[in-house]
This record gives sequence, C-alpha cells and structure tokens, in this order.
Amino acid sequence: MIAQFTTKRDLIGGFANAMNLINPELQDHHERVSYLAYRMAEAMGMEEGHRTLAFFGGLLHDIGGVMKRENISLFDLELNAGEVALAGASLLRMFPATAPFAPVVQVSQTPWQRLHANLKAPRQIGQIVHLADAVTLLLDSSQPVLNQVGQIREMVHSGAGSEFSSEVLSAFDALCARESVWMDLLYRPQFFLDLIPDNRWISLDETVKLTQFMSKIIDFRSPFTAMHSAGVAATACALAELVGMSGDECKMMRIAGYVHDIGKMKIPNEILEKPGKLTDEEFNVMKEHAYYSWIILKDIRGFEQITKWAALHHEKLNGNGYPFHLSASELSLGSRIMTVADIFSAITEERPYRKSMDQERVIELLRGDAERGLLSERLVKLLVEHYEDINERRDAESRAASKTYQESLRAAREG
Repeated sequence: MIAQFTTKRDLIGGFANAMNLINPELQDHHERVSYLAYRMAEAMGMEEGHRTLAFFGGLLHDIGGVMKRENISLFDLELNAGEVALAGASLLRMFPATAPFAPVVQVSQTPWQRLHANLKAPRQIGQIVHLADAVTLLLDSSQPVLNQVGQIREMVHSGAGSEFSSEVLSAFDALCARESVWMDLLYRPQFFLDLIPDNRWISLDETVKLTQFMSKIIDFRSPFTAMHSAGVAATACALAELVGMSGDECKMMRIAGYVHDIGKMKIPNEILEKPGKLTDEEFNVMKEHAYYSWIILKDIRGFEQITKWAALHHEKLNGNGYPFHLSASELSLGSRIMTVADIFSAITEERPYRKSMDQERVIELLRGDAERGLLSERLVKLLVEHYEDINERRDAESRAASKTYQESLRAAREG
C-alpha cells in the first residue's frame, strides 16, 4: 500500500473546484466560508482539532444542496438552508472519513437562541460556520472589499440577538480589523488552501475512501446517476485484476472510476436526466464533462496516471472519441479499461426511465463496438468470459450506492 499517495491540500482543492462547477454563483463561496470559519475559530483560541472542524464544516456546509434535483443557486441555498444542512449531515454520516463533520453541518444554519443551552463544540463551531456563511453572502466582489466591512459588521450585529452568540460575534469583530483577512476573501481564490500544510500526505487507501465520498457528490445530484460511479469503479477494478495489474494499480483504477465523471458537476440536470436522445446542442454540452474532469484532476499530485484513466473514458481507439480525439497509440491500458467499464455500467444499470439491458444484448453491443475499432477487443473478450462475476460485483456496488442515496434522502426528509 502506498503510504504517501497524494496531499490533503491537493485533494481538497480538486473537490472545491468541482463544487464551483455546479453554478457560477457559487464560485469560491465554499472556500470563503471555510477560510473565514477557520479564522474565527482561531480568533476564539480554539485548539487545532476544532479549527479543523470549522474549516471542513465551512467547506461542506452546503453539501446537502447536491440532493436537490435542480442546479442549486445561492438563492436556493439561503431559502432552504435548514433542509440543505440536514441533507448534508445525513450524507456525511454515511462515511467514516466525513462523519465527524456531520454535527457541525447539521447546526450550521441554526440560530443561537435554539443552541445557547449547549454551545460547546461542535454546536459552537456550527455557529461559526453559520456566521461565516452569512458574511460571505453579503460580500460584493465587484466593489472594493474594505469599503464593505463596516456595513457588513452593522448588518451582522443587527440580528445578533437571535442568530449569533456573543463569543462568536466578538471573534468576528476581531477579524473586522484585519484587512488581510478581507483581501484574502475576495482577491485570492485558493487562499483557503494555505490553512492546510503542504506536507500532509494521505495514503492510497485513505484516498480511495475520500474519493468514494466524492463520487456520491457527483452522482447524487440526480437519481438517474445515483449508482453509476460505484458501478464503474467495481467494473474497472475487476478488469484491472484480470489483466494482471498490481494491487495498488487496482486501487488507483477504483479511484479513477469514482471520479471519472467529476466534470458532470458542470452539466445541467435537465440534460443529465433527459430520458430520450440528446439534441446535437445538448450533446455538445454533455461533451464538456470529460474535459472538466481532466482540468479538475490533472493538478492533484499522485493522480497523474489516474487522470488519464479517468478523464479519457470517452476517447475511442479509432480517434473518434472526445474531447481530445486521441488515437489508439495514445490511450493506455487503464484508459481503455475505463471506457469499457463506463459503457458496461451504463447499459447494465437500471435508470428511472429504462430497464437494464439483458446479457445477450450487452455482449452484442460491446462486441460490435470492438469490431468497429471503438473498444479494446482484448478487454471486451475478458469481460464476456467473466461476465457473471464482473456483473455481480458491479451490481453489488451499484445497489449499495443506491441504498446510500435512498437513506440520505429519507434522513434529510425526517430531519
């Protein structure tokens, strides 16, 4: 197992970039809330563990917005803040790596008067995130930032009696006098990453767990795709094992499956969920997702190989794929595996608007693509020979992902 695979800073930066794709209005919003929440926790003298909770609470506070069917906007998030917080907390609890942040996110939109009986961490940290979110929403990026501080402070204090505790307000007041904090908020898009030491490496196994969580953020935007990345990851891993890849390479292939569609955060749900054939114009929009997957993944250290495997899943051996139109000589074995895994998973999983294809039809389609020079004949042959085993693994992970999705929805509705 690779002990130092990538850095927490790089992986979080990629996640934040993906979140920014959902809606232009959200550009840098989560980073700003994360940064300001950390600085407030710091101003309150909190220990490092609590500052870390504030940091991740700020970054993840709107994560429940991905459960909404439509593309979220700042207006939606503000209007349905309580619902978003509950949905986000329920999703975070599903994964051990993110469960510690759930209590912070759950109360991140709760007024102080409903929390003051017990304002210890993480409830106090939830208050910090709540205030950081409110302040960030008040910022106008088109205006000089220091000219806004006084008015923002007045607006925050006008609702202090019911919304924020005196301790949290005092920390905010201390930050109002620090010009650098406000300039960071508006003028340095990646400023929040400065709070994570660059030497905080995470292992390959930890990366698998965190990218599995990221895959839910990608897929859970729509019930049409709620199980897709899990199925691709399972299929790709199975094929990697069959061609003799090492244990670490199989884990990397699993990661590639989890994040291959991360660029779909940019695609509107009305296109993702269209049951019929896309128009030429709609298909042009859909094509963008592979390119954005490349852009998001390519700068993450340790992901050099994973990026090529994941983002090139719509390239074809005859050069007629997209978005780069690479030829067979330019496509690695891992990229070829991912293409087969993506197609296989898409046609064998059930969608709300159609049943899955039966085995005979799946094999016919894959063999046809291989004969036309689109897919690797070797990989299609391996898949056909081991069809039952691979499909069982795909189905098991897809069903587990679907169950997590349904449980998240139910927990969010029940509060």
